[in-house]
Amino acid sequence: MKKTRMISLFIVLGFFYPWHDVHSEMIKKGEKLRTTMEKNVNPHRNFNIYMDFTSSIHSTVEAEKEIFDGSPFSMESFKLDLIGKANDKISYRFVQKFNNKKTHVDKEEDLDNVEDHKMYDPLIINLAYLKYKHNDKLSFLIGKQPVSFGSMEYNSKDLHIYQYPDVYKNKENPVGINFIYTPEKNHELQFQIVNSHSRKLNEDIHPENVNHPMGYSANWNWNLFNKIIQNRWSYSIFQESEKDKFWKLLALGSRLDLKPISIEADYILSDEDIEKNGFFTKILRSSNNNNYKDFASTKYGTYFLKFKYNFIPKWNLFAKGVYEVGRSKKDINEIYGLVKDQLLKKAYTYYGGIEYMPCKDDLSLYFLYKKQKVDYYMNFINIKQENKDNHSMALGLSYRIKLF
Repeated sequence: MKKTRMISLFIVLGFFYPWHDVHSEMIKKGEKLRTTMEKNVNPHRNFNIYMDFTSSIHSTVEAEKEIFDGSPFSMESFKLDLIGKANDKISYRFVQKFNNKKTHVDKEEDLDNVEDHKMYDPLIINLAYLKYKHNDKLSFLIGKQPVSFGSMEYNSKDLHIYQYPDVYKNKENPVGINFIYTPEKNHELQFQIVNSHSRKLNEDIHPENVNHPMGYSANWNWNLFNKIIQNRWSYSIFQESEKDKFWKLLALGSRLDLKPISIEADYILSDEDIEKNGFFTKILRSSNNNNYKDFASTKYGTYFLKFKYNFIPKWNLFAKGVYEVGRSKKDINEIYGLVKDQLLKKAYTYYGGIEYMPCKDDLSLYFLYKKQKVDYYMNFINIKQENKDNHSMALGLSYRIKLF
């Protein structure tokens, strides 16, 4: 039965997954890992390995240019997830992602470093941590881990395909330690210390650099009325590579779970002394305005509202709206006439779709419609940025399979 399931799995992957080099490497690693485990591991082992995969047919229409971009089957997400326990006190998790290769960064949400467009590694270790349970109330998480941000958007287990990409400022999870304290059943407090993954700055332009910038996050998760009301709140501050420059993030999220209906509302405020995605920095440093050597300072306020309805068993309807406002944090009068608190961007994003889950949370078939309208307010000398008004649709599948 296991062999049949594995063979079926790789046949499906061969159909849906177009990047054959990464796919072949994953298969070789999976077969080698399975063989090693079958030979050396106690049959009463206390760990499990899962594979998560999401693929879709995706098409986008740019309304302003009347351009239709149809695409074949493509991979949205692909990773191996190992979860286990060494004993009653120590547990662990290891997640490896398999990404599509990209030679350069050309999208707003993917721009991570405006000075040095890095090659994307197709193999990324996403998580690698140990969890030590000191007692029923206190635990420690040590290693490469997600930042303990609040909000339902950051912590959603739903299909990532309709998560809002601009919210995820960290492209790679940091390394650090997280103290998790549960004073009572429905309350959890977290305090996390991690490396901040700040950009390396040019010492000629930024002489007061910080060698080892760190980040700190405080998180409070609490529930009421047997989890009918769920809340995830956090405040985080990260030192940038330049002295007295910080990234501060406030994330507040709540969910009202009235089965079969749930409603989520989030607010995320991202205060960036050095712009995280580098989009406006790139514009200010464009070929016609190459006198600007600094980084843009921006502040983003993002509002989320999501509705989900399990109208019949195994079927979900979902809808979500996102409103984002971006403003400048400082004056740049000497070159552009840009002033503090000046509006730079407004974005409206709407998602809607239907999801069929025949095997609980293990398999999901979905149809998604997305509309995004972005208005830029860049009325500066020699600077132009086209607004966006795009529609997209996706028909795909997502599944999680237990390999061992």
